[in-house]
Amino acid sequence: MRARQFVFRLRPTLLTTIVGLVLLTALAIGGAAAILTVSVTRTLINQARTDAVSAARDAARELFATPSRITKELAADARRGALPLDDRGRLAALFSERLRMWPRLSFIGYGNQAGGWYVGAARQNGDRILEYTADPAVDGGVPTETVIAPDGTKSPPARSDMKPYVAVSRPWYRKGIAVAGPVWSSFYRFTTGVEGITCMSRFFAPGAAAPTGVFHADLQLSGIEAFLGSLRVGKRGVVFLVDNEGHRVVSPAGRDIASAVVALRAAAPRRATATLAHPARILLGRRLYEVVFEPVPVEGGLGLSIAVVVDLRDITRGAYVHGAIAGGIALITVLLAVLCARNLASRIANPIVAIAGDLGRVGAFSISREPSPQSFVREVSELGASVDRMKASLRSFAHYVPTDLVRRLLAQGREAELGGEIRRLTIYFSDIADFTAISEGMEPDRLVDALGRYLELMTGAITRHSGTVDKFVGDGIMAFFNAPEPVPDHPRQACLAALEAQRLLAETAEDPAPGEPLFRTRIGLGVGEVLVGNIGTPDRFAYTLLGDAVNLASRLEGLNKLYGTAIIASGAVMDEAGEGFEWRRLDRVAVKGSSRGTLICELLGRHGAVPDTVLTARDAYERALDAYFAAQFDHAGESFDEALRLRPGDRAAAMMRERVHVLADEPPLSWDGVHVMDEK
Repeated sequence: MRARQFVFRLRPTLLTTIVGLVLLTALAIGGAAAILTVSVTRTLINQARTDAVSAARDAARELFATPSRITKELAADARRGALPLDDRGRLAALFSERLRMWPRLSFIGYGNQAGGWYVGAARQNGDRILEYTADPAVDGGVPTETVIAPDGTKSPPARSDMKPYVAVSRPWYRKGIAVAGPVWSSFYRFTTGVEGITCMSRFFAPGAAAPTGVFHADLQLSGIEAFLGSLRVGKRGVVFLVDNEGHRVVSPAGRDIASAVVALRAAAPRRATATLAHPARILLGRRLYEVVFEPVPVEGGLGLSIAVVVDLRDITRGAYVHGAIAGGIALITVLLAVLCARNLASRIANPIVAIAGDLGRVGAFSISREPSPQSFVREVSELGASVDRMKASLRSFAHYVPTDLVRRLLAQGREAELGGEIRRLTIYFSDIADFTAISEGMEPDRLVDALGRYLELMTGAITRHSGTVDKFVGDGIMAFFNAPEPVPDHPRQACLAALEAQRLLAETAEDPAPGEPLFRTRIGLGVGEVLVGNIGTPDRFAYTLLGDAVNLASRLEGLNKLYGTAIIASGAVMDEAGEGFEWRRLDRVAVKGSSRGTLICELLGRHGAVPDTVLTARDAYERALDAYFAAQFDHAGESFDEALRLRPGDRAAAMMRERVHVLADEPPLSWDGVHVMDEK
């Protein structure tokens, strides 16, 4: 007997869990106290402030470095003759491209000393750009503007509604032309109506003694405000841009900064000493602020600094939060100690309940592919693994037996035993035409795969019409309808299954996979009283059929080869299948092993789905067959000739024509119209 051992036994598991939770509570409270102590240390305060100032300084330096770098590059390119100064349209387009590359810039332009003309590009409404050209000699200096859409399309140049613009008269130009750049203006209002700051760089044409012109790049104040607003220093910290006197130049956009502005003003006189190492502390009411001033090294002597105002509530509130967390953890830990016991029981019981339900479904032969739930208890885990192995074995077993039959036996709650009953069934036989020739030219593995796909198509058509697949005999299929479960219209369902099987094969042949064989199947259908049940020995038996109707259906399948047809059924199947089908009476034969004549019929298709040419040839064939049965062989031969003309290649009509010609030359002494088959 297998030893009953647990990975963790239930009672020790529960006790260990409860004790562990108590210890966890103590550790959580102690850990929370340690976190609280560490969180209020001066090291964290200093590090937070240092990181904030460093990030703000570096970002501001990069922001203001861009205009100076752009103007210097443009001046250098102009000196080298790399800029199209003689083509103002191309120059404006070049400025537009620079604006798209540097989204924080709002304006790039150039003013020429000789003549005072100006070319520039300005950002407007996000991605839209306006190109300007202004020349005092043209239209009095009123700018001409061209709109550049985000997709790059340009509007025709049009006169701007701006006042005349003479570059050499502008303050930025006069300052830029007088000093070697880059040089910065003060903050002022642009001609477009917005405030900002301009960086200028003059250039000398080769051989020129005086400056030739000035390039400028503008930062819009709203863009700087948005930039400062994007910098976060805790929850309430604020970053300002200030001048050399510590006065606020630019404030962040979209922030509640009233208290921070008051703290900044109070700290301004101490700007020289308010460094990272020694921040200025400002007490406003009950709120304590720390203010740090950090110069922004920008080429061109901008003389600006970053001022970071930190509300110490952002730091001290962490202490209060940690205290609350520590108390909350203690309370939650106690609750977890209670809930964990319930959870533990559920984790043990739930897998067992799930496995029991799975076994109940197995009892009904409804075998799921879902694995059994995992459990940390060894016995439960082993039970689940055993159930999974059993289900895998039963799924394999289901491939060998009709699952509907097994479910029926299980539902009855009794063991299968030998025995059967007489029942009227429709029997279905099918076989692949020329399978031997096809198989000789294929590798065994490929043949097995192709045959598997074929059998899957065929059995799918059968089961969808309530049929039961009895067995596979090589490439052949034996199936029946109306057992084990009753199928009231079983002849009709068998006919529908046969037609669907042929349709599926035809669809597959329309677009075959490379190297895939094209299978054609022949189907025989018979109906009659047969013995159906468990037939065999007490130790081994199968649910199958016995009877003359089974033999007849098998022989009918083989007759397809002789008559060149795809589906042959007995006359009884045609009579019992009901309306909705198109048939052709083929012949009256006595199959090998039987002395009785049987009317055999070809199932052409469903009503309305068979071409008129086939139906016309069918009618001629049946007229010939009626004359044949009446021993009017000359008349039958003429009608078979007509059927063959209407449907060339009809093997049945050709064969019957040859037969009646022989009979016409040597009429039989007695005639019942039955053709005796000597072969299967």
